Amino acid sequence: MRYIITTVAFIGISLLILLAQSLGNSDLISSETFKLLLIINIIFVIALVILIVIQIIKLLKNIKKEVVGSRLTMRLVLSFASVVIIPVSIVYIVSVSFLTKSIESWFNVQVESALQGGLNLGQKTLDILMKDIELKGKSIAYSISISEEGNSEKILKDLREKFSIEEAVIYDQNSKIISISSENIGSLPEVPDSKDLARGSESFYGKIIEVGERIYLKAYIPIPTKKIFQTKKIIEITQPIPEAISDIALSVETVYEDYQKLAYSRGSLKIVYTMTLTLVLLLSILSAVAASFIISRRISLPLSLLADATKKIAKGNFNQRIPENSRDELGLLVRSFNSMTNQLQEAMSASEKIRERLEIARSFLDTILTNLSSGVIVISNEGILLLHNTCASEIFEFKKEKMIGEEFISNITNNKIYHPVINKISNEIFNNKIKKEQSIEFNLRKKNIEKIIRVRIRPMKGENIKYILVIDDITELTEGQRSVAWAEIARRLAHEIKNPLTPIQLSAERIQHKLKDKLMDDDLLMLNKSTKTIVKQVDALKTLVNEFSEFSRPAKKNIKAFNLYDLIENIIGLYQANNIEIILKSTNKELMVLGDENKIRQIIINLLENAKDALISISEPKIIIALSEEDKSANFTIEDNGIGIPEEIASRIFEPYVTSKSTGTGLGLAIVKKIVEEHSGSISIKKNKIKGTLVSVKLAK
Repeated sequence: MRYIITTVAFIGISLLILLAQSLGNSDLISSETFKLLLIINIIFVIALVILIVIQIIKLLKNIKKEVVGSRLTMRLVLSFASVVIIPVSIVYIVSVSFLTKSIESWFNVQVESALQGGLNLGQKTLDILMKDIELKGKSIAYSISISEEGNSEKILKDLREKFSIEEAVIYDQNSKIISISSENIGSLPEVPDSKDLARGSESFYGKIIEVGERIYLKAYIPIPTKKIFQTKKIIEITQPIPEAISDIALSVETVYEDYQKLAYSRGSLKIVYTMTLTLVLLLSILSAVAASFIISRRISLPLSLLADATKKIAKGNFNQRIPENSRDELGLLVRSFNSMTNQLQEAMSASEKIRERLEIARSFLDTILTNLSSGVIVISNEGILLLHNTCASEIFEFKKEKMIGEEFISNITNNKIYHPVINKISNEIFNNKIKKEQSIEFNLRKKNIEKIIRVRIRPMKGENIKYILVIDDITELTEGQRSVAWAEIARRLAHEIKNPLTPIQLSAERIQHKLKDKLMDDDLLMLNKSTKTIVKQVDALKTLVNEFSEFSRPAKKNIKAFNLYDLIENIIGLYQANNIEIILKSTNKELMVLGDENKIRQIIINLLENAKDALISISEPKIIIALSEEDKSANFTIEDNGIGIPEEIASRIFEPYVTSKSTGTGLGLAIVKKIVEEHSGSISIKKNKIKGTLVSVKLAK
């Protein structure tokens, strides 16, 4: 900062000396050198202003950042600036006003008015002479226009001499001389400008020209024509102004120009003095601002050190110590600060150990909550979610991953199927005021979605925590229990039904064999019909028993790798005789799968049979089988345009004995799902947007 002040002061003094020297030389003021000096001064003034503005902007930024000492610096800057600016500005304004009036008094206003009047008088005189030339020219033009065509030159000469005109020339519109009459015999006139002739061909046009030290009037007047298409003629009249009038006009003009140069110098003097005073003003302001910066920094340095140390302590760095360089009040403040940091460091060490223990406990609790298979929600007395784990978010399908701080109402979930659950829990908590642990089970069903949710509500006796909710999605557990129960029922039914089937069939066949030769035709026909009915029904019961056995039998798989595309293509060949269009789509004809090929064949045949049954009443039946591949799975879909699945059984379609067909046991899809799950896969069934059903199967490779 000190170097800047020194440089600025040196430049300012140099410019002031140059300006002072230029004031005593009027020629210098009017020259280009003075303009260059003026430009340098203006640039220096702008540089001074920019320097001051930069310092002020830095100071304002420090204030905005709350740098300690910046506000004190601002006060000192304002104080110094006020002390300097106010008196210097008054002196500046008075000085500028005094100099302006003094310079104005150096010039006589009456002289300028007289010179202006002389110029105006000369101009009036020239206007009168020009008007006289106009009248004479129009008279000549008229006389020529009404005369015979061969007399124009004689008339031109007579009228020129009559009107005392120095020179008269007739031109056509192409600047060609037609007639000429001049006092200077033997001299040819200068060819006029085509623009002047063009203007003169329309109407009167006059101008004043200077030739040497004399002034001439030139006038161009059109000569009226008798015929429409006759060539236009223009008469040019040249008349000198009397020498007395010409000398006076040139003298007045010369004196007026000299006076204007002096007036120009007057403006330059004003600018010089004003610039000089402005430089003095800006140098004073800059010096005051710079001095305030230097002084304030010396005062605010200890405060800045304290502020910096305080910020570091606030960030957790308690090893801050400030040098004790003085024994005054600031020194006492520094010593007290160092003592305080010692005590804070000891207290922080103790609290850090406690915080580490709490962090370990919190991390342990978070790990437990995160890995729990049950959802946990903590609700405050005001109905606000204080805590919930990831499982709770997934079960209730919260709108956001973190709903802490939100009100426990139905709007917290994206899925409307959970609204009854949340409304019921809110009603139990806030209206019924339950005081002991309670368990509620919800069976939710919407279209083809079925969910079974169990919620345990436990009231707490805390200051803010009111209830803890433990939520379990027991849908899969319930479905598994159902499957186990149905498998047990199927196993027992198969056992109980299978035993008497063979004796019944054998007895019926034996009766038919013994009596067929002993009965009449009508009785024999009745015997055969009854025997066939018994055998047919026994076969149907055997088929049912086999399906029961298949559903209840433990998984026995012959695992090997096979081509899924070839398997589906072979199965499709079995259905070519049917009046159904079957389309197979695949981007990979070498789609290898690791599994039991016979069981996978059973899955595909069962699904195709269901699709075929759904297409019985369809006019244009179609089945589309599409294969796709992912990193760890092979997928296929079977899509038909049949009658679809009734909504009332869509959510229970994979349960045993659930079917929409008039015939069948309802075990087909249950067995299919069982086989898919045995192969670590998944299956889903949904209605097409337009018509039919779409079955999606995913199998592990």
